[in-house]
Amino acid sequence: MRDTLVFDVKELRHEDFKVYETLVPGEALELAFDDAQFIRPIACTVHLHRQENDNFYVTADVSSAISVQCRRCLNTFEVEAATELGILFCLGEEPKDADFSDERYYDGDTLDLSEEVRQALVIEVPIWPLCAADCQGLCTQCGANLNEGTCDCEMTEELPAAAARNPFSVLAQMLPDTDAAPNKD
Repeated sequence: MRDTLVFDVKELRHEDFKVYETLVPGEALELAFDDAQFIRPIACTVHLHRQENDNFYVTADVSSAISVQCRRCLNTFEVEAATELGILFCLGEEPKDADFSDERYYDGDTLDLSEEVRQALVIEVPIWPLCAADCQGLCTQCGANLNEGTCDCEMTEELPAAAARNPFSVLAQMLPDTDAAPNKD
């Protein structure tokens, strides 16, 4: 088991295909966020396929677990993060006028998958994490977790307390009356 995503292609001089198992800490890939923590090392199964002209096609199965906070009830929960990569590494330097492509370039000695794996895992971090699709969240008056039971707060029939405190609720009063006839000049 390796602890890096940097591979020495000299190990593949006499082989066309090789599989590596890696276990890399999230800190090594700069995967530190305020609202999401990688709680398990990043596990990767990396397949290196030698192509013509010393190019390599690399596939990788990547997985980890992320600890996030529910946006409704504020409970912390775990989310599985899993993704697959397929990248062609070409021998040489990247052309200066190259447009965005799926090709990466390497120096002839080492292939470094760190940045590609980091980017793929960043995409897996949920933007709006919910512990459950039907999470009830917190009471807007007392803060009780409504998933654990109801609270004794009274809601008025006019506007809920949260809507009454919402500074944008006055915008509804500014909308033109839809029943009125259009203004004809």
